[in-house]
Amino acid sequence: MSQSHTSAQKIASLARIELTDEESAKVQSEFDSILEYIHQLDEVEIPDGTEPFFGATESTNAVREDAVVPSFDREEILKNAPDSDGEFYRVPPVL
Repeated sequence: MSQSHTSAQKIASLARIELTDEESAKVQSEFDSILEYIHQLDEVEIPDGTEPFFGATESTNAVREDAVVPSFDREEILKNAPDSDGEFYRVPPVL
C-alpha cells in the first residue's frame, strides 16, 4: 500500500469501514485538498488585536447557579397520573 493511501486507510479502519483502493485514493485526494486549504489559511496574516470570530450572532453561556428551589407537591403531581403507586408513576413494562 502506498504512503498516500495510508492516512485514508487508517481513518477508514478507525471508522470501521472498508475502502477499495479506488475509494481510498479518492478519499486521500479529498483529505489532501482540505489540508492544502488549511495550510493556505495558516499563511493569512492577521493584524494584532483582531478578535476571533465565533459566529454571526452573539451567544452567551446559559449557565445558572445550582440552587435549591421549591418544587411541586408529589401528591398533586400524582393526581394527574393514570396509574401510580403513591410515590411514582406506574407504566406498562417495555420489552
